[in-house]
Amino acid sequence: MNIGIDIDNVIADTYTDLSSFFHNFMGKEHTPFEVVEIMRWRKLLMWRYFARAWRQKVMTTIPLINGAAPVIREWYQKHNISLVTSRTIIFGRQTKKWLKEHDIPYHKLHHAKETTKYTKVKNCQLFIEDNLEEALVLANHCDKVFLFDQPWNRQPVKPNNIIRVSSWQEILKKA
Repeated sequence: MNIGIDIDNVIADTYTDLSSFFHNFMGKEHTPFEVVEIMRWRKLLMWRYFARAWRQKVMTTIPLINGAAPVIREWYQKHNISLVTSRTIIFGRQTKKWLKEHDIPYHKLHHAKETTKYTKVKNCQLFIEDNLEEALVLANHCDKVFLFDQPWNRQPVKPNNIIRVSSWQEILKKA
């Protein structure tokens, strides 16, 4: 089986860990939904944010989401695992270091722009994602998409092949 997995807020508890760094950079606190909107639409500002985050190596300190590593390790033995992240390529080395430190195995690692992740996993049977817009695109190209429940993706989900999940244990049961 070809499995695609997003990294941030699916494997890595990125929002919880980096929200204070983001709020400090912005000079005020934002809701999770506002953070996603700012990251999506304020590209120049986000390049400055990413440059600062890269210099301070903040992406190397993020904790794992509970249950992610054992499931991925189990799947790696039997399936083709592609990690597909929207992180900019400047985080490539930090991302690989983080994955190695947490013993997250994978066959391929891709950096992809929003809504293009489907192009990185050919014949995708399963994809795990936290971005609703991305999940909607993936649903047209993958047999099953697990939408990892987050505050910014709580809108109703229409396609039947998008399944909202709240934990890796739930993913394992429904896969």
